Amino acid sequence: MNLLAQSMDNATDEMEQLPLVASRRNLAKIVADCRLQIEPTVAAAAAASTAAASAATTTTETAAVAASSNCNSTSSASSTSSSSTTSMDLPSTDNLAKTCILADAKSAAQAPSLTFPFINAAKQQQQQLPTAQQQQVQQQLQQQQQPTIQLTFQNLNVLHNDRKILSDVSGLVSPGEVLAIMGPSGSGKTTLLDCLSGQRHFDSGSVYLNREPLSKRWRRKIGYVLQEEIFFTQLTLRETVMYTAMLRLPEKMARVEKLRLVDHILEMLELTCCQQTKFGDYLNRGLSGGEKKRANIACELLTNPLLMLLDEPTSGLDSHSAISLMKVLKRYAQLEQKTIVISVHQPSSQMFHMFDKLLLLHQGRTAYFGEVNNIYRHFESIGVTIKAHYNPADFVLEQLKSHPDIREKLFIAARESHGNYLNRNCISNPDKSKQQQDTILINDIINNYYNQRHHQPHDLHRNHHNHNHHQYHTANGGCEADEEAAQHLVWSGADSQSNFSSCASSDCQSYRVGKGSVNDDDWLSYPTRFYTQFSVLSSRNFKEAKPRMLSKLNWFQTIGLALMAGAIWFQLPRTEEFLHDLQGWMFFSQTYWMLFALFGALNSFPSEREVISKERRSGAYRLSAYYLAKMCAELPLVITLPTVYLMISYPMLGCSSLKLFFLMLIFLLLNTIVAQSVGFFIGACCMDMNVSITLSALYTLATQLFGGYLSSRIPEGLSWIRYTSMIHYAYQNMQILEFREGPAISCGSPSSYEICKQQTTEFIPYEEILKAQNSTSPLWLNTLILMMFFLVFRGLGYAVLRYLRCPQKS
Repeated sequence: MNLLAQSMDNATDEMEQLPLVASRRNLAKIVADCRLQIEPTVAAAAAASTAAASAATTTTETAAVAASSNCNSTSSASSTSSSSTTSMDLPSTDNLAKTCILADAKSAAQAPSLTFPFINAAKQQQQQLPTAQQQQVQQQLQQQQQPTIQLTFQNLNVLHNDRKILSDVSGLVSPGEVLAIMGPSGSGKTTLLDCLSGQRHFDSGSVYLNREPLSKRWRRKIGYVLQEEIFFTQLTLRETVMYTAMLRLPEKMARVEKLRLVDHILEMLELTCCQQTKFGDYLNRGLSGGEKKRANIACELLTNPLLMLLDEPTSGLDSHSAISLMKVLKRYAQLEQKTIVISVHQPSSQMFHMFDKLLLLHQGRTAYFGEVNNIYRHFESIGVTIKAHYNPADFVLEQLKSHPDIREKLFIAARESHGNYLNRNCISNPDKSKQQQDTILINDIINNYYNQRHHQPHDLHRNHHNHNHHQYHTANGGCEADEEAAQHLVWSGADSQSNFSSCASSDCQSYRVGKGSVNDDDWLSYPTRFYTQFSVLSSRNFKEAKPRMLSKLNWFQTIGLALMAGAIWFQLPRTEEFLHDLQGWMFFSQTYWMLFALFGALNSFPSEREVISKERRSGAYRLSAYYLAKMCAELPLVITLPTVYLMISYPMLGCSSLKLFFLMLIFLLLNTIVAQSVGFFIGACCMDMNVSITLSALYTLATQLFGGYLSSRIPEGLSWIRYTSMIHYAYQNMQILEFREGPAISCGSPSSYEICKQQTTEFIPYEEILKAQNSTSPLWLNTLILMMFFLVFRGLGYAVLRYLRCPQKS
């Protein structure tokens, strides 16, 4: 027994030299074979020390307590004790270390106040490291504490227009596994993924994540890669991924760390060479189809989702690109223990054998679910043999589509084998279950010790790059999963299917829930603050809108129009004969920039609807942050061109007052911004551009007719419409400024103004000019009404997006 204790001391000394991260990483890994070593070792040690052991203590407890006690002692007599009279063959140092750890763990389980020697040594060593190295060690530790997800879905049924899209579809996917949903077009693959992601209602059935029903707070744990590549066409690939990282990664994560993660993912997906290329559209060519698909995946990988759903990620790719992409996903699932579900139409033979599980659908019904390697046996059970040297995926789909009798046999066989499969995976192997409990026991003890020493058990996890930085909060009655225990099982290398063998239809329990929990409100919080969302979205909107609004064509149009207007109204005399011409320039300027801003804003929301809906479903930011950023980011672009226009045309008109120029510019820009607000509102209400253009044309034409310039004699029954015209108030303001602040207008001969006919004055008062057009409102009232237009239409636009255009489940 002394020899065993001395050997354990040596093994413990070796373990104390390991860093904390390495100890934790190796701890769960060695538990699997530690059980195989401890029982014979403990039994032999107990037999060798029978004379000295207490008769009241059982053999196993004596060995465990002795091992734990000797682990805390120091002895260097291992070599001299090797010639002991005991003839027992001792295990190697590594095995003794494993025995020591497990014995120490069992002792600590009985006495929670006990601590691990190798943890104490590692903690002291870590505290002596520089701050930067401590942070690095902590980050490595955090990466091991990520939770995992087991996905279970049962008897999903979806009806649409009395047509059954899904019929009793069930399945189970464990961490580290890749499930392929395969079937011909129209078999319900995308519908199933929509149901699993929570973006579509199902009529009956259930979806469970770690035995907890799918709810809104799980949505941010799921990465859903759509089949369509939905991105802003004017942004480069790197800009797109970078903005996604800034929005969806935690606030406390440093910017340099986010950029480093972006570089890593781009390199992993082989996107470095094209990271400065724009996505492009049908007019301007940009990234290729394969690059867009990988970029789509990169944006979801940034958040390190626990569950990834991919809708036909290999469609449109060549064979080499598809295999390379599948290798990346397979490696990601295995190394990070992520649960991955992909839909695939017709994979190659090499890709087919990379899947762990297969769900075969046809017209919404299950033809097969289980391990990929068992599909040969499944077809043989119905009398069909998959041909050698034949792509099994092609053969399966061909039999499914072309032979109705075989199809019905597959449906029947699938129903029979499916229940057996779930039962096998719900009832864990007793030996593996015992091993799993030991693993959880050890990890719980380590976590409790570590948390007691730090008094802040959540700080490390919060700083991890995963935006899902809160701990799970699960129902008491469900089959629960402890985050840290589950993550350490990842490092154990054990069979994930047996480890995560919980099933929604039974009472089997895989893991215990952690003590830390949060409220549902915390799960609904956003990964970044409002100000961060606003600043990032403002920058992105500015870059996206700048090429569209400040294009060379718009510059050419603005400068050309300004020169043309200046030439037509060049140096107009300030007399009554040219008064109407001067008013024409004012009305034209206000009308043109109203139309420019209003029609330019019509496509702002419809063009971004799909992108914004996708990001809002993922919980990336608040709608209010997006809307405010949209207004502020496009504001400099909206006011730039009118400013250039006025700077060219107004001096050519004969204006020499700098003060008057800036006053005219302010009210021209105010009218432009109000018109943009109306465009935002109409664009949010009508996603069909034809309808938007029709409504906008009707409103703007009515605005011009009742603006006061084209006709000053409006029928009494229609005179009220002028008060709904923004041009009416903006045009009045320009006249007030021009005729009150600028050079006076001299009376004509003969004159149409009564005051000039009486020859009591040489110049026409500006009040008389406005009164002739039935414009009697003061400057401040016109300005206030325009501000009310701005606030009302901006508020209505937000309300439409918030309540009418909110992403809904289909």
